[in-house]
Amino acid sequence: MTVQIRKGTFEDIEAIQDIAVKSWHDTYEEIIPRAVQDRFLDMFYNLETLKTRVAATPFAVLEQDEDVIGFASFIELEKGKSELAAFYLLPGVKNKGYGTKLLDEGIKLFGLPLPLFVNVELENTNAIAFYKARGFVEWDKFEEDFYGHKLETVRLQLIQHVEEEV
Repeated sequence: MTVQIRKGTFEDIEAIQDIAVKSWHDTYEEIIPRAVQDRFLDMFYNLETLKTRVAATPFAVLEQDEDVIGFASFIELEKGKSELAAFYLLPGVKNKGYGTKLLDEGIKLFGLPLPLFVNVELENTNAIAFYKARGFVEWDKFEEDFYGHKLETVRLQLIQHVEEEV
Protein backbone atom coordinates (compact mmCIF):
# COMPACT_ATOMS: atom_id res chain seq x y z
CA MET A 1 0.00 0.00 0.00
CA THR A 2 1.50 3.26 -1.15
CA VAL A 3 0.64 6.31 0.93
CA GLN A 4 1.54 9.84 -0.12
CA ILE A 5 0.70 13.44 0.77
CA ARG A 6 0.25 15.99 -1.98
CA LYS A 7 -1.41 19.33 -2.64
CA GLY A 8 -5.15 19.08 -3.17
CA THR A 9 -6.60 19.96 -6.56
CA PHE A 10 -10.05 20.55 -8.03
CA GLU A 11 -10.13 16.86 -8.97
CA ASP A 12 -10.12 16.00 -5.24
CA ILE A 13 -13.23 18.02 -4.33
CA GLU A 14 -15.73 15.16 -4.37
CA ALA A 15 -13.40 12.94 -2.30
CA ILE A 16 -12.86 15.80 0.19
CA GLN A 17 -16.61 16.26 0.49
CA ASP A 18 -17.16 12.52 1.04
CA ILE A 19 -14.42 12.33 3.69
CA ALA A 20 -15.78 15.38 5.54
CA VAL A 21 -19.32 13.97 5.68
CA LYS A 22 -18.25 10.48 6.78
CA SER A 23 -15.75 11.79 9.32
CA TRP A 24 -18.17 14.31 10.82
CA HIS A 25 -20.94 11.75 11.19
CA ASP A 26 -18.54 9.24 12.74
CA THR A 27 -16.79 11.69 15.10
CA TYR A 28 -19.71 13.83 16.23
CA GLU A 29 -22.57 11.29 16.32
CA GLU A 30 -22.85 11.50 20.12
CA ILE A 31 -21.67 15.12 20.43
CA ILE A 32 -23.49 17.27 17.83
CA PRO A 33 -27.04 16.56 16.59
CA ARG A 34 -27.10 15.20 13.02
CA ALA A 35 -29.25 18.11 11.76
CA VAL A 36 -26.64 20.60 13.04
CA GLN A 37 -23.81 18.58 11.47
CA ASP A 38 -25.63 18.50 8.14
CA ARG A 39 -26.24 22.27 8.17
CA PHE A 40 -22.54 22.85 8.69
CA LEU A 41 -21.53 20.30 6.05
CA ASP A 42 -24.02 21.71 3.53
CA MET A 43 -22.62 25.18 4.03
CA PHE A 44 -18.87 24.51 4.08
CA TYR A 45 -18.50 21.26 2.15
CA ASN A 46 -20.80 21.75 -0.81
CA LEU A 47 -18.99 21.43 -4.13
CA GLU A 48 -19.06 25.13 -5.03
CA THR A 49 -17.69 26.24 -1.66
CA LEU A 50 -15.02 23.55 -1.79
CA LYS A 51 -13.98 24.71 -5.23
CA THR A 52 -13.41 28.21 -3.84
CA ARG A 53 -11.62 26.94 -0.72
CA VAL A 54 -9.28 24.63 -2.65
CA ALA A 55 -8.37 27.52 -4.96
CA ALA A 56 -7.79 29.99 -2.13
CA THR A 57 -6.24 28.00 0.72
CA PRO A 58 -3.68 25.21 1.08
CA PHE A 59 -5.22 21.72 1.06
CA ALA A 60 -3.11 18.62 1.60
CA VAL A 61 -4.61 15.28 0.64
CA LEU A 62 -3.59 11.86 1.88
CA GLU A 63 -3.70 9.19 -0.83
CA GLN A 64 -3.50 5.47 -0.40
CA ASP A 65 -3.10 3.57 -3.65
CA GLU A 66 -4.44 6.61 -5.56
CA ASP A 67 -7.59 6.93 -3.40
CA VAL A 68 -7.92 10.06 -1.27
CA ILE A 69 -8.48 8.90 2.33
CA GLY A 70 -7.87 12.12 4.26
CA PHE A 71 -7.24 15.83 3.95
CA ALA A 72 -6.10 18.87 5.85
CA SER A 73 -6.68 22.52 5.06
CA PHE A 74 -4.66 25.39 6.44
CA ILE A 75 -5.01 29.15 6.58
CA GLU A 76 -2.50 31.86 7.41
CA LEU A 77 -4.01 33.96 10.18
CA GLU A 78 -1.45 36.73 9.99
CA LYS A 79 2.25 36.97 9.32
CA GLY A 80 3.93 34.27 11.37
CA LYS A 81 0.78 32.39 12.49
CA SER A 82 -1.31 29.72 10.82
CA GLU A 83 -4.32 27.54 11.57
CA LEU A 84 -5.29 23.99 10.82
CA ALA A 85 -8.80 24.74 9.60
CA ALA A 86 -9.86 21.17 8.78
CA PHE A 87 -8.29 17.78 9.38
CA TYR A 88 -10.22 14.62 8.53
CA LEU A 89 -9.55 10.98 7.77
CA LEU A 90 -11.99 8.33 6.67
CA PRO A 91 -13.14 6.47 9.79
CA GLY A 92 -11.60 3.15 8.70
CA VAL A 93 -8.06 4.53 8.41
CA LYS A 94 -7.70 6.16 11.81
CA ASN A 95 -5.06 4.99 14.30
CA LYS A 96 -2.65 3.78 11.62
CA GLY A 97 -0.19 6.69 11.67
CA TYR A 98 -1.74 8.39 8.65
CA GLY A 99 -2.93 11.42 10.64
CA THR A 100 0.57 12.09 11.93
CA LYS A 101 1.97 11.77 8.42
CA LEU A 102 -0.71 14.12 7.03
CA LEU A 103 -0.04 16.73 9.73
CA ASP A 104 3.76 16.56 9.43
CA GLU A 105 3.83 16.56 5.63
CA GLY A 106 1.14 19.24 5.40
CA ILE A 107 3.21 21.59 7.56
CA LYS A 108 6.29 20.96 5.39
CA LEU A 109 4.42 20.99 2.07
CA PHE A 110 3.17 24.53 2.58
CA GLY A 111 6.01 25.87 4.74
CA LEU A 112 3.51 26.84 7.41
CA PRO A 113 4.62 29.34 10.02
CA LEU A 114 4.32 28.42 13.68
CA PRO A 115 2.52 28.76 15.93
CA LEU A 116 -0.11 26.58 14.29
CA PHE A 117 -3.52 26.75 15.97
CA VAL A 118 -6.43 24.29 15.86
CA ASN A 119 -9.89 24.41 17.46
CA VAL A 120 -11.31 21.14 18.79
CA GLU A 121 -14.67 20.42 20.39
CA LEU A 122 -14.02 19.59 24.06
CA GLU A 123 -15.86 16.25 23.87
CA ASN A 124 -13.74 15.16 20.89
CA THR A 125 -11.25 13.63 23.30
CA ASN A 126 -9.59 11.47 20.62
CA ALA A 127 -8.66 14.55 18.59
CA ILE A 128 -7.40 16.42 21.66
CA ALA A 129 -5.23 13.44 22.61
CA PHE A 130 -3.94 13.20 19.02
CA TYR A 131 -2.88 16.85 18.92
CA LYS A 132 -1.35 16.85 22.41
CA ALA A 133 0.69 13.74 21.54
CA ARG A 134 2.13 15.73 18.62
CA GLY A 135 3.23 18.68 20.69
CA PHE A 136 0.14 20.91 20.74
CA VAL A 137 -0.66 22.63 24.04
CA GLU A 138 -3.86 24.21 25.26
CA TRP A 139 -4.08 27.90 24.45
CA ASP A 140 -7.69 28.79 25.29
CA LYS A 141 -11.17 27.40 26.00
CA PHE A 142 -14.40 29.06 24.98
CA GLU A 143 -18.08 28.41 24.41
CA GLU A 144 -19.56 29.02 21.00
CA ASP A 145 -22.95 28.89 19.34
CA PHE A 146 -22.64 26.38 16.52
CA TYR A 147 -25.79 26.70 14.43
CA GLY A 148 -27.90 26.92 17.56
CA HIS A 149 -26.00 24.16 19.39
CA LYS A 150 -23.73 25.08 22.30
CA LEU A 151 -20.16 23.82 21.90
CA GLU A 152 -17.27 23.94 24.31
CA THR A 153 -14.14 24.48 22.23
CA VAL A 154 -10.48 24.05 23.09
CA ARG A 155 -7.95 26.07 21.08
CA LEU A 156 -4.59 24.33 20.89
CA GLN A 157 -1.31 25.63 19.52
CA LEU A 158 1.83 24.04 18.19
CA ILE A 159 4.82 26.24 18.89
CA GLN A 160 7.61 23.98 17.64
CA HIS A 161 7.19 21.18 15.15
CA VAL A 162 8.68 17.94 16.49
CA GLU A 163 10.91 17.49 13.43
CA GLU A 164 12.35 20.98 13.98
CA GLU A 165 13.76 20.15 17.42
CA VAL A 166 17.53 20.10 17.62
